[in-house]
Amino acid sequence: MSKATISKLRIYPIKSLGFVEIEEVEIGVHSLKNDRLFAMVDEVGRYINGKRTGRVNQLKTEYDLSNGIVKFSERPTGNQSTFELKEGNVELDNYLSNFFDIKLNLVKNEYGEFMDIPLKSSVTIVSEASLQYLQKDLERHTLESMRLRFRSNVELVGVDAFWEEQLYREPGVGVRFRIGEVEMLGISPRARCNVPPQNPTTGEMDYHFVKNMMESRNEHVTAENLLQYGRASYFLTINVYVPKTELGKRIKLGDAIEILEPVKLS
Repeated sequence: MSKATISKLRIYPIKSLGFVEIEEVEIGVHSLKNDRLFAMVDEVGRYINGKRTGRVNQLKTEYDLSNGIVKFSERPTGNQSTFELKEGNVELDNYLSNFFDIKLNLVKNEYGEFMDIPLKSSVTIVSEASLQYLQKDLERHTLESMRLRFRSNVELVGVDAFWEEQLYREPGVGVRFRIGEVEMLGISPRARCNVPPQNPTTGEMDYHFVKNMMESRNEHVTAENLLQYGRASYFLTINVYVPKTELGKRIKLGDAIEILEPVKLS
């Protein structure tokens, strides 16, 4: 019998911008280390993200995290700029403010508080088969485009489409499981927003994406599932909580998932 194993690991050092693909990652505080470590916020503390502007898709990022460097490439023009990646870098803040035409600052948080569901969802998990299943039905989208649209941390192989939904039981009941040496808790399916319909390189909106995705998902999701989820079938990936006890442990490519037991959520 095949096992679910990690085939891809991605972190997103600046919330809503590009990823770093890695072979192994340390567990931070309620997050993967360096994942959503920085965020762009305006003068009243609101995030600059894909929910707010498709411009985030037009800024390609390359990271040298060991030396604290980020390089931006503007997709519309090809212009490149390199900065020290740190909070309080005025040149970096000015560059981003000019690109987004919004006065903003880059801020840092090492405690998982920039996650979409802070302190509860540390990681998102999806199977490659799930992405392939949707790709088949959503025309004109490559597998990598699907990855970029849903921005998951952990991708699995060795299982059927939507296998990862076994990591969530029902509202109020999660599933405790182990990846490598790290124990995690699946807590809920991830309801999607207006980010996946955006072209991941141009930011252009595909106004048919949500409808087409829901039709594709409805071929697989049962009426019982929908009652459990309490929402329409516009969801993908599983929200996973990583407790502080796992701080400093590591997960890596090839690690297998072992499902342990259902757990009542407090």
